Amino acid sequence: MPVKGIKRYTNLYKNINNPEEYIFNKSKRYLRPLKFSTKPNKINFEVPETLYQVFKEIFMEDVYGINELVKKLPNKPVVIDVGANAGFFDILLLSKIKEATIFAYEPIVSNTLFLKKMMTINPALNKSIRLEQMAVTGTEKESIELFLEDTPNNQVVASVFSDFNKENKKKTVVPCISLSKIVWEHKLTQIDLLKMDCEGSEYDIIYNSSPDIIQLATNIAIEVHDVDEKRNNFSNLKNYLESLNYHITYTPINNFCYAVDATKIY
Repeated sequence: MPVKGIKRYTNLYKNINNPEEYIFNKSKRYLRPLKFSTKPNKINFEVPETLYQVFKEIFMEDVYGINELVKKLPNKPVVIDVGANAGFFDILLLSKIKEATIFAYEPIVSNTLFLKKMMTINPALNKSIRLEQMAVTGTEKESIELFLEDTPNNQVVASVFSDFNKENKKKTVVPCISLSKIVWEHKLTQIDLLKMDCEGSEYDIIYNSSPDIIQLATNIAIEVHDVDEKRNNFSNLKNYLESLNYHITYTPINNFCYAVDATKIY
C-alpha cells in the first residue's frame, strides 16, 4: 500500500541496485532518462521525465505492496496486467519472481513502444511478458474510444471517460479484447494475479465479465477511481467483489483513487 516520507527511500534501496542514480541525478531527469537496475533479479530499465511519477509510485511509494503481494503468489504465477502502461509494475514483479508469466495489455502506442524497448534491452523479459497493444473490456467489442492528452509522450491517464482528466483533450479509437476472451485464448484455468490500472475501465471489466471469469483470479490488485456516485465508485465495487467472496483491503491514494487488494476466500 502507498507509503510516504522517508519510507519511500527504504523501498528504493530494497528494489533498486543503484539508488544513487535517483538520489544524485533526479534533478537531471529533464536532460536525460534516469537509468536503473532492479534487485534481486537484475532488470535494466530507463525512466524518462514523463514517467518519473509512475516510477516513484511503483518503486518507492509501493502502491501494490510488492513484498506482501509476492508472498501470496506461487513460484510461477500467471498474471494478467490490464493497463500495463510502460511496464514498470511488470519489471518490479519480475525482479522478485523471475518465472512469472505476464499477459500485458496496454492500448497506448507510446507506452507499448517504451515497454518493447525495455524488452529489447532485457531479452529475458521476452520470455515472461506477452504484450498486446489493446484495451481490455468486460463486454465483447472490437474497439473503444479513449480520451487522452494530446502529446506523443507516454500517457498515464487515458480513459474511456471524457471528463476523467481535464488534460485529456484528444480522442482516439483503440482495439480491445474482453477479459473472457483473454482467458479463453490462453486456456487459463486460474489467474494468480489480476492487476488493473485502467483509469475507470475497471468497472466495465469487473461488472460485465462473468462472475466465473472474475473468480478465476486468486488475487486482484486494482487502482480504483471514483467516477460517479451511482455504480462506478469504490464503495459499490468493494461490495460487489465481497459478494463474489473476496476479502478486501484498501488504502486511499488521493481523494478519488484507492489502492485495492482483493484476495479470494476459499
